[in-house]
Amino acid sequence: MYRIGMTMESNEKKVLLEEYGQTLVLKINAPEKKNIMSQEVRGIIWKILTQYENSNHKTLVITGEGENFSAGADIRNLKSLDSETGREYTSYVREFLNYLKNYPKITLGMVRGFAIGGGLELLLCLDMVYCGKTAKFGQTELNVGIIPGGGATQRLQDTVGIRKAKEMIFTGEIINSDDALRSGLVNNVFNDDELLSETLKIANRINEKSFSSLIYSKLAINFKSSEEIKYLYKESEMYRKILLSEDGKEGLNAFLEKRKPKFSNKIIN
Repeated sequence: MYRIGMTMESNEKKVLLEEYGQTLVLKINAPEKKNIMSQEVRGIIWKILTQYENSNHKTLVITGEGENFSAGADIRNLKSLDSETGREYTSYVREFLNYLKNYPKITLGMVRGFAIGGGLELLLCLDMVYCGKTAKFGQTELNVGIIPGGGATQRLQDTVGIRKAKEMIFTGEIINSDDALRSGLVNNVFNDDELLSETLKIANRINEKSFSSLIYSKLAINFKSSEEIKYLYKESEMYRKILLSEDGKEGLNAFLEKRKPKFSNKIIN
């Protein structure tokens, strides 16, 4: 029923792009690293999406190659940030995700395995999300002494409700696909081996609609959350401060050294 029209590779195959009729499927391609969201990968995705803004494709599916969607940010990169590079990093992430949220196509996430941290924050910017039974989701930044910095403090509560969002963020809990469906984090759960075909069926139903009605509907729905931008700026600034703090550095180091962090619990201003 579905035919791959073409496969394109970008920048040493870090991102793959496939075409199924009027649907683009973009794959983060670093399975050996659980598809971590490095700045390089974000930049490649942004460049590709810019090139296809005015194409005749109506739907975009974002997924990860291999067994996982994305394990989130590159911890080694976070550890290396200073005041200046930290500000540049947080601004870039915020603007990238804002661009993705308002991308002029209907966007679908397709998840196998882990979607945690920055991986989950990317999903929160998509219009719909579908997952396999193996999928696991978590906003785990507090486990390593930092906070979400890609919009989760705002977008997660809009998706699952404020109490569930607080629970996920404060505890760093990893939830399974059934919990994700119950909480409204995903639209539906399929068997892993049927996930691609089922997601493409949904995309094809969307592709049958007029392009203008799709985009105007998306703009009208997203208009309600347009004020979140000012709160995302505040989140970015708090995220930057935490990254540079004593406990932030300790948490990241502990993660890389595979040990339990020893937090000083000092309050930063």
